[in-house]
Amino acid sequence: MRFFRYLQVRPRGERLLVALLALIATYGLFHEYLPPFTRVHLWSDAAGYHYPLQGYAFHSLKDGHLPLWDPSMYSGITLVGNVQAALLYPPTWLLYAAAWRAPRLTFKAYEAFVFLHVWMAFLLAYLWLRRRCGILAGVLGAAVFSWTGYMIYQVLHPGVVGAMTWMPLALWGVDEAAGRGDWRPLWKVAAASALSFLAGYPASWIVVCVAVFTYALGARGRWRTAAGVFVALLGSALLFMLQLLPTVDARSYMRLEPKYGPGAYSLVDLLRAFFVSNWFDFNPGHPAYFDPGCMYLYLGLPALFAIAWAVWRHRIRPYLQPALVLAVALLLANPPQFLIRAVAAIPALNDTMQPYNFYAAVAAMAALISAIGLNDFLQSRSARTVPAWLSYGAAIALAIWSGRQLRIWHRGGMFPTGTRAVVQTAIALALFSLFLWCVRQAAGRRRTVLAAILLFAAAADYHAHGSGRWFNAQKGDLDGEYPPYGIPGIDDDAYRAMRANRQYRAVFDDTSGTGDTIFRLWGLATPQGFDPFLSQQYIQAIRHWVPFQTNRTFRTDVFNEDMLETLGVRYVLVRGGFEDVPRLAASPNFRLVGRKAVFCRVYEYLHARAPYRWEDASGGGATPVAWMPERREFKVRSETGGRFVLIEQFFPGWRATADGHPVEIERWGGAFQAIRLPAGEHRVRFEFRPPSLQIGAAVSLIAFGALLLLVRADWRSRRRTAGVSRPEPAGICDPPGATIPK
Repeated sequence: MRFFRYLQVRPRGERLLVALLALIATYGLFHEYLPPFTRVHLWSDAAGYHYPLQGYAFHSLKDGHLPLWDPSMYSGITLVGNVQAALLYPPTWLLYAAAWRAPRLTFKAYEAFVFLHVWMAFLLAYLWLRRRCGILAGVLGAAVFSWTGYMIYQVLHPGVVGAMTWMPLALWGVDEAAGRGDWRPLWKVAAASALSFLAGYPASWIVVCVAVFTYALGARGRWRTAAGVFVALLGSALLFMLQLLPTVDARSYMRLEPKYGPGAYSLVDLLRAFFVSNWFDFNPGHPAYFDPGCMYLYLGLPALFAIAWAVWRHRIRPYLQPALVLAVALLLANPPQFLIRAVAAIPALNDTMQPYNFYAAVAAMAALISAIGLNDFLQSRSARTVPAWLSYGAAIALAIWSGRQLRIWHRGGMFPTGTRAVVQTAIALALFSLFLWCVRQAAGRRRTVLAAILLFAAAADYHAHGSGRWFNAQKGDLDGEYPPYGIPGIDDDAYRAMRANRQYRAVFDDTSGTGDTIFRLWGLATPQGFDPFLSQQYIQAIRHWVPFQTNRTFRTDVFNEDMLETLGVRYVLVRGGFEDVPRLAASPNFRLVGRKAVFCRVYEYLHARAPYRWEDASGGGATPVAWMPERREFKVRSETGGRFVLIEQFFPGWRATADGHPVEIERWGGAFQAIRLPAGEHRVRFEFRPPSLQIGAAVSLIAFGALLLLVRADWRSRRRTAGVSRPEPAGICDPPGATIPK
């Protein structure tokens, strides 16, 4: 019992121990993604969209400049205004610092960054729930939040995981403010809101705001607490103003699309998804399409037991607050028509909110219900002693079951589905319930040992059904596809030529097996792309030549000389055997660069025009002096003067000077930039320095200083009241106020 006495006397020691054990457990949960195993990797948006963004930003910083503009796609788009890049998210800078000595940011480092958010979510959830329950209930409740289906499913979307991670911090602040009758703990709400927004997915930030405000409405002194939370959420906008203002600039040019609509799940489907581990087929080999039921939402054995216990006990009052938030979240996740129409009347919400993101709030409230229910169960200990043989028998049975689940997972993870999955979940829950009862009735060292086995069984359940599944993993190590030098499948001479002429653009003819976002990692540029910050002006310009294939993608017509020359395209990448290869090989307008015997051939367009020129082709010449993403400088000369054109998207924040004097940038070709120059020789500079970033940074810096003052005021207030605050539970199962056993 010295261990528990240490935790009681030194609560900081308890937190450090839980943090360390949670870190080990998180590694165990995702070990197949990480060294030395690296059996699988994250895919979808994490690999195809977010990682190239982070790789480009990291490389730009290593080159000595802040990546504000992204020239790699769509003939240039804003990077600082792309909130999904999470460039201004503080943990992103910790990632860059940790990887700084490496020549590039590896995908494995980025995966670890995502998984560390799951660990942080666990730790924050534990600190929040610990105010209401003992150690064991707090740990299991934190597992319900951080290892639950929705979190594990969303590891492919780092912005969603990032926003969800900080939700417990805000809920913790609400509980402290309501419990102490003091507004100062609400700094946690402001900080959590700002971090959730900066994590890169505003739709999930809206979920955090709605969940926290609704939670405050169910707290003690609800109107006063809710008013304080509302002010804290508004004030948090000042903290993330440095991201908000550039994002508003970008959204003013975006092609916005309605995102809020009917939910995809019926009540029966939701119950199955939440309470049955594999009712819907999440086994390897399942087609990755997005039908109802494909979203993994399983709550896990601790939540299933706690909910069943709460129903059996008929104690409604402790669950009213989470039930209120749960009802609101489920309503917004599966909205009726009147709610859809109400949201549609507010374009800013309709173009941002997505129904399924509200399952993050469901996970948070499931964690709270689990912690309350489990704590209530553990406090209901009777005087009856459990025979040692029953405890050991239950431990052996649960360990065998958990080992069986892990063995099935290790051999491919083919678990039963449908009604057979119900039977499997029922068996697991029965064994878990019996063993939890043994833990409750035990005492001393036996309780500690049994609790450790229980935690292992819960972790095994989450791991077997949620990690390395088709919805969040593909086989192999992705870093092998991104060597430090060159492009796999492309001749080295061709790569050198493209790098030497990287002011020109390259295109994929149809597809070469790689998405356009990969240009970010290659240090090359393309007029094509895949990004939600595609602008309406660029869509209109491209439709002059070709239609869009999807809402974000188009394919360049490589035989349309006007299109190639206008966009500054010089290189065409095409797979060997593709139908256009014979035409490209036979065309006098193209020549092969490098070898034929490669996966992806590179053809050079012989009449390419640089993406900077005089509007009148015979008007003069231009020589690039500096070519950086945020700055382009030229020496130009012309006998007649006229308009000098830069084929880079027209966007707020671009400034131009001629011979050191500001000149107005005009829109050219519907989407690009041009300036008017007199005859003669001039030195021209185009530079991207958005005023919105400078203004936002000044506001955020002041707000951050105010936040630090509030944190200090809260710390001093807690020190004054420390002597009268309630003691923490003494042991892993003990109720609040319990004494330390002698």
